[in-house]
Amino acid sequence: MIINIFYASWFGNGKKVVEELSGILKNRGQDVRLFNILEADPENIPVAGLFVFSSPTRKFSLPTEVKNFILNFKIPENMPGYALMTTYLDPRTIALKKMEELLNSRGMKKSAESLKVKALGLKGPLEEGYKDRLEAFAGEIIKGGFS
Repeated sequence: MIINIFYASWFGNGKKVVEELSGILKNRGQDVRLFNILEADPENIPVAGLFVFSSPTRKFSLPTEVKNFILNFKIPENMPGYALMTTYLDPRTIALKKMEELLNSRGMKKSAESLKVKALGLKGPLEEGYKDRLEAFAGEIIKGGFS
């Protein structure tokens, strides 16, 4: 399956997590492509079987750049499913909820439970045990709760 991962990362935590997810998925035979939201063209998205969106949390919510990318994201005709991830400092984050609302309002369907990874500082490190949860997240994506 082709999986497109779109991410934003200001301090490197999000990039580290999506690169690790990409490696796990590739080791399990998936075709994975990474796209930095700040550099990707939301109007020209390569076709995929699943989309993963990863965002940091800014002031407990979704950064404007990520929100705008999702709002301008040209959804492919085959209407693939999506999965969500976030890195955060404060557990009150609502970034995942905001991404889910935006994507669902555009007709996309969530395909896997969302993943939250706590950063212990602006530039990491990341919480203990997140790699095991990332492995489980990858397995859920591959098994597919997606249609």
